[in-house]
Amino acid sequence: MKTPIQAAVDEVMKSRYSCRAYLPTEVPKKVIEEILAIASRAPSGTNIQPWKVWVLTGESKTKLSERIVAAFDDPEEAATHSES
Repeated sequence: MKTPIQAAVDEVMKSRYSCRAYLPTEVPKKVIEEILAIASRAPSGTNIQPWKVWVLTGESKTKLSERIVAAFDDPEEAATHSES
């Protein structure tokens, strides 16, 4: 028999899905802060805590997005990157 916590974790894992289409709607800063606060408590392999986070908005985000799209669209540039 599962504990309530185990059941809750199972439910979260079963409801997970991959989303590859995004709306242009801005995510409120408070929501991003809450997500990062929760994520910071997630376990890491051998407690190495390997991640860093940058959150961009406005012109900085727009410029980065444009550079990523340009790199993707340029065959020579795209060939220098790997998905692994």
